[in-house]
Amino acid sequence: MPSQAQHVRRLAAALAAGPLADREAMMARAKPLVGDLRKARWLEPLVRNLSLEFGEAPRPTIRRIGERILGHAPFVKAWVAGQGRILPARVEPQMAAAAGAPREWPVPEITTLDALAGELRLHADDLGWLICRGGAEHYRHRWIVKPNSGRFRLIESPKTLLKFAQRQILRRILDAIPPHEAARGFRAGSSVRDFVEPHGGKELLVRFDLEDFFPSLSAARVLRLFLTAGYPETVARALTRLATHAAPPDVLAEKPLEWPERRRLATPHLPQGAPTSPALANLGAFRLDCRLAGLAEAAGAAYTRYADDLLFSGGADFARQARRFVTAVGAIVLEEGFRPNHRKTRVLRPGQRQHAAGVVLNEKPNVDRRDFDRLKAILTNCARHGPATQNRANHPDFAAHLQGKLGWMSFIDPAKGAKLREIFGRIDWGSPG
Repeated sequence: MPSQAQHVRRLAAALAAGPLADREAMMARAKPLVGDLRKARWLEPLVRNLSLEFGEAPRPTIRRIGERILGHAPFVKAWVAGQGRILPARVEPQMAAAAGAPREWPVPEITTLDALAGELRLHADDLGWLICRGGAEHYRHRWIVKPNSGRFRLIESPKTLLKFAQRQILRRILDAIPPHEAARGFRAGSSVRDFVEPHGGKELLVRFDLEDFFPSLSAARVLRLFLTAGYPETVARALTRLATHAAPPDVLAEKPLEWPERRRLATPHLPQGAPTSPALANLGAFRLDCRLAGLAEAAGAAYTRYADDLLFSGGADFARQARRFVTAVGAIVLEEGFRPNHRKTRVLRPGQRQHAAGVVLNEKPNVDRRDFDRLKAILTNCARHGPATQNRANHPDFAAHLQGKLGWMSFIDPAKGAKLREIFGRIDWGSPG
């Protein structure tokens, strides 16, 4: 005989199968499961309560609705009296986006796992294999040393089939969901220049860095995003399994990690190396961006974010409240589930070199004079003495290496880039280098 929990789950799944703002639709979904509505007088007030709580919110999980049912006194009373039995009728799931902006997201309608497999251009068996088997089977792991810290970063690269599925999720679903305006990284048509441009020539520049940005975004946060987009829980959980990963114990044992970092990597999170992670990171930080943008506006400052780098800048009024502002930003970052890297927090005034992302911002976005002089000297010596004399790091394609640096200089300052390109054009690449 089915337990009370099984009966409650049937009803919760039916109620969660569509929009919770429409009470008539909720009653229609529940009717096949309760039989005679005259004997289930507890249902209408339950539907009203659920609609009031979740009608304007992201789609809740079946478990959360089940908790509300078990906390609904009329249902409990009916169950004790033997009148709370839920019939095993089938209810087809529907899309149910949260009220407001998500209704405008042009995401594809996917209500079953078969439809998800078709949308991702996968065989149903391949989809089942990807979401059911252990994550270690679908990823390659590689450790790299973080610059100037001695700490380690884990690169988790999906294998061919999973990478293909993630690219389909990115193109067909995530590209249709806009991040916050302040997010300038990992989005089409935006660049480092867009990140730093609002902060040139300001009285005060404040830089923050978020520690372990991708691992800080858990599977629970990703699941809420897909539920908010309107997907039924079964589909949302499958998408979450495809986009998140928990590093296996043998991989974590390879390096001496601090306990918080080890715990984040051992818990399902956004893997650094997956095609979906940058877009999901932007969307997962949407609430953080909203709060920081509001704080900055109240302080008379500008705010932009590029991945885990946060920039604030403003005039004299902003400069006077710098200490209080830094404290407030740190508190918001912690409340939103991220960790500020206090060692990299910088409060930079006009008398100092204001810089971010390799760009100097004291007057306007510009290249660092030292970087420009260094590259100019290398190019000049290449033109005079041959490129082999300057390729001290033994780059296999030294010309391409220099062209990459030239491209960056030209992107930030076209005039200086043109001067350097003129010198580059005088280099004789006939000699080995």
